[in-house]
Amino acid sequence: MKKHILSCILALSCCTIAVAQTNAKKYAALIRKGWTLHLAKKHDQAAILYEEAFKIQSKAPLNDRYNAACLHALANNAEQAFTQLFIAVKELQWYDIQHLKNDSDLTSLRTHEKWANLLTAMEQTKSEVEKDFDTALVSILDDIYFEDQSTRSQIRAKEANYGRDSKEMKAFWQTILKKDSVNLIKVREILDTQGWPSKKRIGKKGTSTLFLVLQHANLETQSIYFPLIKKAMRQGYLPKRQYAMFHDRLLLGQGKKQLYGTQLAMDKASKKPYVLPLEKPVHVDKRRAEMRLNTMQENLNRWNIRWDVQAYLKILPSLVEKEKKLNKNK
Repeated sequence: MKKHILSCILALSCCTIAVAQTNAKKYAALIRKGWTLHLAKKHDQAAILYEEAFKIQSKAPLNDRYNAACLHALANNAEQAFTQLFIAVKELQWYDIQHLKNDSDLTSLRTHEKWANLLTAMEQTKSEVEKDFDTALVSILDDIYFEDQSTRSQIRAKEANYGRDSKEMKAFWQTILKKDSVNLIKVREILDTQGWPSKKRIGKKGTSTLFLVLQHANLETQSIYFPLIKKAMRQGYLPKRQYAMFHDRLLLGQGKKQLYGTQLAMDKASKKPYVLPLEKPVHVDKRRAEMRLNTMQENLNRWNIRWDVQAYLKILPSLVEKEKKLNKNK
């Protein structure tokens, strides 16, 4: 009898896992198709697919919920957009008010009667999450984060208006680089005097702020702080995925191949993104899993790129040579 019961439990367990895996694939497929429609500016259709995905997986990640809100806003579906934003704020504890205020995708929502309520809810979430934080340090990091992201959030819109290589964009990038320099001075002072602060002191956003500023720094600075970043990752103060992104960018800057495939570039001729030189591409998904990243294919879905390892291996030597020439010119 005990053996029979155990067999039934195992069978039910296997069925549960199989259903979960099937649902995960369906969810990913819908999100992928939705993002493809978004790239084609079919925002209304894209939003519908996101909503179908949420029916399959109600505990959807913050990024998907937020993207759905943006899609609804772009499609002028204000009520649906606010539904997703309130889920992000109240259930997923998102409270990046500055990002909310500066995201051009949400412009249509800012005159809606629910906008003030959303801001109030975000303030409440912020107070709850940060009640035990180092308020003085968090305040400094919040200002740095705003300076880093407020300009970068405008890049897409300005490129659409002026063109990627226009004089207006070059001038705008100079503005960004000046802010980066000021932010880096502040961040270096924190790290050099206090080390890498724990999440208990500064939270996820504060941690991301330190990461972003170093990620945008020059190669010499990145090399100096890489041991500290690695230590922070091992201590659990920095998410593994952010460490992977930083390490990949550093390796490429040093003229080496990236490990995790987080870094892409835009081909000037085809106007399509491609994966920068990658070490042992066949094993990249295993390395990505170790860093808690999704698969290469899932990551590339947002750009509507098919990940074909064998095809990539054929073009890899030419990509390496291309990067060598670019680095030499720099």
